[in-house]
Amino acid sequence: MQIMRTDVSVAHVIVNNLGGITSLVQNLILYKGDDALPQKLLLLDIAGNTNTAAIIDKDIRSEVTYFSLHPSDNWYYTYGKLAAALSKTEGVLVSNDQYDLIMLQAFNIRRKVVQLVHDSYNVELSIRFHECIDLFIAHSRYIYELLVQRFPERSDHIVHLPYGIPIAKNVQKKFNQHEPLKLLFLGRHDKAKGVYDLFEINRLLQEEKIPVEWIILGRGPETGTLKEQWKRATNVTFCTPATTAEVLEKALNSDVLVFPTKFEGFPVALLETMSMGCVPVVTDLPGGIRELVEDGVTGYKCSMDENELFAGKISLLHHDRVHLRELQINAMQKVAANYNAEIQMPAYQEAFLRLLEEKEPPHHHRVNLKIGSRLDQKWIPNFVTSVLRSLT
Repeated sequence: MQIMRTDVSVAHVIVNNLGGITSLVQNLILYKGDDALPQKLLLLDIAGNTNTAAIIDKDIRSEVTYFSLHPSDNWYYTYGKLAAALSKTEGVLVSNDQYDLIMLQAFNIRRKVVQLVHDSYNVELSIRFHECIDLFIAHSRYIYELLVQRFPERSDHIVHLPYGIPIAKNVQKKFNQHEPLKLLFLGRHDKAKGVYDLFEINRLLQEEKIPVEWIILGRGPETGTLKEQWKRATNVTFCTPATTAEVLEKALNSDVLVFPTKFEGFPVALLETMSMGCVPVVTDLPGGIRELVEDGVTGYKCSMDENELFAGKISLLHHDRVHLRELQINAMQKVAANYNAEIQMPAYQEAFLRLLEEKEPPHHHRVNLKIGSRLDQKWIPNFVTSVLRSLT
């Protein structure tokens, strides 16, 4: 497995968003191990994207490039430039969204393609672009089984690899015996994350005379409306951490993660907060949540939109602080034993190297499809396509 030429690398492509995928990919690079190929990170700056930009770790900034993508551009112009940027060296392309997969339908690059399949959205991309993908890596057993069922003939190129996070040494979690429970939300402020359920859960707890203190971390398109919803509440703090270290500090000082999300794959936020002893009370969704959260052992799962159940589990933990402490310890041990970045991330890099050892050309070299609409043509100058699209 000695593929160490300087003109071979692993290129990770992600949208320039703050969030779990960005954190995951950065950990893949930071904890790649001694035998990994050189790593590159390409951030897609998509015009009109309202999400908070990614925060890049100082240790990988020198390996990061930014690529501008405008929806009104001629696809052959934009994706041709993207293909050129990714063809500077051979190796592996690690895909996390649709944009590079669209490109591969019309352009050949000198890289084999690995898709990280985070959630059901990525499964849809797997089905749509499977002819362009050489290796599928599923984070959860649930997603792995979906892919094997859908592509039985490709089962030898579908693998299950849980990812990892940095595990802090000697975590000292304070035992909250008598103070109000400190409740934490961590995630993008979006309806799909269930952010508006938090206020209702708080109301239900107040009706039961259960004192709690909230800290709501993150940002997103619903931040303004969310703050307006809570404006008369005296038991909430909003915060947008600038670093992962700050996120972990907030989690260490909190007791319970309240996560009424509606859509999830294998949430990094769940791993990070559990590693700091935050007991998850989370929506029962198939995938990573069910692999991480065992009811009454590492946390609690609740049916979607059943805010009474969320409030009930928080009430249970409020009244039984010994049980709360047991769950905190179990959560920390679960993550440390199974999701350590120093172990899991080199396993990903080994999978990349094994793929490069295979002699077959990249799958996408067999694909030659028309991409885009009638305004996306090789022979139409980009400015013409852009002007016409701006008029419509």
